[in-house]
Amino acid sequence: MPTSPLRHSLRALLAGTVVLALAACGSDSVEGAGLEDDASDRTPAVEGRSLAAPPDLQVGEWWRMEVDPDLVDPTFEVTLVVTDVEDGRATLGIVPDGFSHHFLVLHVPPLGDLDLATMAWHVMWDDFEALRFPLEEGRTWEADFHGNDVTAEVTRVEGNRAWISYSGEDEIEAVYDADMGMITEFSEERLLLSFRVLEHGTGYEGPVRKMNQIRLGLMERGPDEPADEAAGHSGRRTATVEVDSGSSDGSISLVVWNRGFEDEPGRYRMVATAPDGTVLEETFETEVGSPSVIPASFGHDVVDGTWQIDFERDGPAGLLVELFTYDLVELELGAGGAVVARGR
Repeated sequence: MPTSPLRHSLRALLAGTVVLALAACGSDSVEGAGLEDDASDRTPAVEGRSLAAPPDLQVGEWWRMEVDPDLVDPTFEVTLVVTDVEDGRATLGIVPDGFSHHFLVLHVPPLGDLDLATMAWHVMWDDFEALRFPLEEGRTWEADFHGNDVTAEVTRVEGNRAWISYSGEDEIEAVYDADMGMITEFSEERLLLSFRVLEHGTGYEGPVRKMNQIRLGLMERGPDEPADEAAGHSGRRTATVEVDSGSSDGSISLVVWNRGFEDEPGRYRMVATAPDGTVLEETFETEVGSPSVIPASFGHDVVDGTWQIDFERDGPAGLLVELFTYDLVELELGAGGAVVARGR
């Protein structure tokens, strides 16, 4: 797949987008499968699935996951829930107690619209086509992950599980388990993103946060040079950006990309003023041993209009602001996947 000039020019800093639920679980849970686990004695929560075809996901089907963005330090535990299935697509919502706005800029776990034919979810500019059915050893296809071209290959098949390696401008390893209808292991090398399924089941009942049409609304970089009075660099930059998404909500992340500068102190400030005048801001004081990527993420329900982004950079780290927009609905699922309550 061709990569746009914008992607090439921003690629080094866009690694900084990797900045950055436990719920009451439904019935029929099974243990998550590791890369080398023996799954022969597991009883699937849904019978009849195989590697030959996309999974028949069910409303109320859930996966408890561990999400590990290594550069950010914290590990998250979340529960994903299927809220809709129609015309070969599903929506993966998330139990609110485990939700973090960091997930939108991390791009994992897979949230929102899911194309069942390819298990594709939206990552940065494009959908990441994670799978191609039937999953047979030796099958290959081209995909895009976070603006990087990769070639996927099914390297191993055992029972109802397939191991996939993605190579090229990024390196990724994944395991798909047909019994669980989900990628159960995912490990990405360039941005050090990973997730794994801990538990799986059906019949979830409770609150779910549903996000559709997740898209990149704005992306702005901080000043190219840190403050240096002698060199005439102020370390400041202001940008105004028009957003016209038609979406109801968004998640905005203010990111210090400190990778390579963990032993150098700095002071950084970013301010995002939303179209309705709401100010979302953070001051970062880094010191020796600070994380490689330091995010501050916020949700907001007015995303369309003029945003103003202000940067102050006094240190070696790079700065980045990204806004991801989406349509948000808060659901309450009842027995059999029925929607018993619906919020905005």
